Amino acid sequence: MATTTGPLEKQAATESIETTQPASFQGWLLLLLVFLAGAASLSVEMAASRLLSPYFGDSLFVWASIIGLILLYLTVGYYVGGLLSDRYPRPVYLYYITGAASLLILLIPLIAGPVLSWAQLTFASYDVGVLYGSLLAVVVLFALPTILLGCVSPYSIRIRIQQVGRAGRVSGLLYAISTAGSILGTFLPVLVLLPYLGVKLTFLSTGLVLLLISVVGVLSTSKQAGQDMQQGI
Repeated sequence: MATTTGPLEKQAATESIETTQPASFQGWLLLLLVFLAGAASLSVEMAASRLLSPYFGDSLFVWASIIGLILLYLTVGYYVGGLLSDRYPRPVYLYYITGAASLLILLIPLIAGPVLSWAQLTFASYDVGVLYGSLLAVVVLFALPTILLGCVSPYSIRIRIQQVGRAGRVSGLLYAISTAGSILGTFLPVLVLLPYLGVKLTFLSTGLVLLLISVVGVLSTSKQAGQDMQQGI
């Protein structure tokens, strides 16, 4: 009887712990980060179209460059985030990643003018210079921050599974939260930020919000991460 009831009792105890464990501040902070990272990725994409418009117009070529490359960067970020999360499965490193992404987003409006002018002049003589120039501009300006934002979902899933232990439920929840953030990041810039604040302030506000949550995350988790590293040593 012990051999048949043991695994069931163990499973029931595990499920009881999972369902009754109170939500911690770190848990809510991670969910907020996932939401804001999803919003930031789409906010950057929406603002990118307005940023490139004075130099390359608003044609299908420009939109294809933006959407296609942003999706490529997110794909790379998903893969890189999965690799990093297995090697460094601590929340503090995720906040370092989003902090770096926020600084790169803040840098975009500062370097966009020279980069876009250079890309425009470089391909001015080509028949499809709009496509080539916009592709180059999107690579230079948006590759690194978008790749880092793409790391958030797999990294957060790895952290939450380590804490909770329900892979399907956790991944579904986090992807839903990220998608909800992306919906906000689509409509908020179009309806509010871009019309009333402009392109530069849209990038700045996006970067500052993400930087704020990253700093709070680093400060609240660095002490625990240090203790974990000492225990590992």
